[in-house]
Amino acid sequence: MGLMRLRPVMVSALFTFTLAAAEFDDVRKDSQSKTDTIKEESNKKVQQILARFAEFRNDLEKIKPGLNIKMPVDLKRGGKMRVIDHPELPGVPEFKKAFAIVTEDYKLKTWHSDTDSQNLDKVRKGDKVEVIMVVNPRSLETTFGWALIRTAAETEGYIPQKYLKNVPEETIPSTAKKENKYVFVSTGLRMRSEPSLAGEFLVLVPYETEVVVTGYSKTKDTIDGLTDFWAETSYGGKPGWLFNAYLRPVGQKPQPEPPGVNPNGFAMPVGGRITSKFGPRIDPVTKKAGDFHRGIDIAAASGTEIKAAKEGEIFENSKNAYWGNYIIVKHTGNVFTYYCHQSKTKSLKGSKVTTGEVIGYVGRTGKATGPHLHFEVRLGGDPKDPLQYVK
Repeated sequence: MGLMRLRPVMVSALFTFTLAAAEFDDVRKDSQSKTDTIKEESNKKVQQILARFAEFRNDLEKIKPGLNIKMPVDLKRGGKMRVIDHPELPGVPEFKKAFAIVTEDYKLKTWHSDTDSQNLDKVRKGDKVEVIMVVNPRSLETTFGWALIRTAAETEGYIPQKYLKNVPEETIPSTAKKENKYVFVSTGLRMRSEPSLAGEFLVLVPYETEVVVTGYSKTKDTIDGLTDFWAETSYGGKPGWLFNAYLRPVGQKPQPEPPGVNPNGFAMPVGGRITSKFGPRIDPVTKKAGDFHRGIDIAAASGTEIKAAKEGEIFENSKNAYWGNYIIVKHTGNVFTYYCHQSKTKSLKGSKVTTGEVIGYVGRTGKATGPHLHFEVRLGGDPKDPLQYVK
């Protein structure tokens, strides 16, 4: 009788133990699932932090190479970190840039007046420029306003507002046929392995180099305030991508300006477009402001003949890390002309040269971002604006 009473109690205890074991197993599985989820989310966050830091480090390297910045935190605790996006500075409204298209060739003015005789860089029809501000006319005789603009080369100046028009709506370029374009950035253009700044840098395509565009990226990118597609092309046997905002159709390529002799007897040493004038500027290599340019830069293809600006004597034929291969010609009146970054010099030190005689060839030796001639005029040892001497 006592045994009969004990058996139901034992069965009940066994059932309770089995149920508890099953519940414990469910709790263990649920806990393991949550742990796996937390680890997965933590790993994703670590990868996100690494990607953001890589982007940040690459941006700094462009501004100041060689910083070699290290990750400042221990990513073993990445799961407890917060990733915060700041599309704009806290408390500071985003400044939206305005752009326009130039409708006529025009030499920019230093002031918003037709009577201003100081001419700056020339903008060309079809150029896309940033509009910094618009000045309304105060004179009743003036029927149009002036706009202060910034070019792709980072130069600024005034242009009549009537020579600007709104930027048309951009559509995806057609890829039905290949297009011949050229690089119109004086410092050259970086070709990348992918249609993004994150793509590997492959090669620098020099100024005025012509390329064949075979296609475009599916989406636009924004670089230096310019929004455009990436163009698929090749250079030097390597396929890659160039930012289309810095390319122009070959048909719009300006013709080289022929050398001309001014009343002072000096001639332009090479035909081409002046990409940087005498005076203060942003250094094209270091990108730092405050640099003073002691001459002018004339863009030309590698190997183009360089000619003596005036008769004289070869005072120096040498080479250094800054000018590369260079020649100095001494003229009458204690005037010296400098011809720098040559691929190869021709005239020997001490030899006499005449105006227009070939003394070397355009190159990119020394501190240069692309093939061009750095040309200086010095009176004694003082640099002078070469455009006061040559036509």
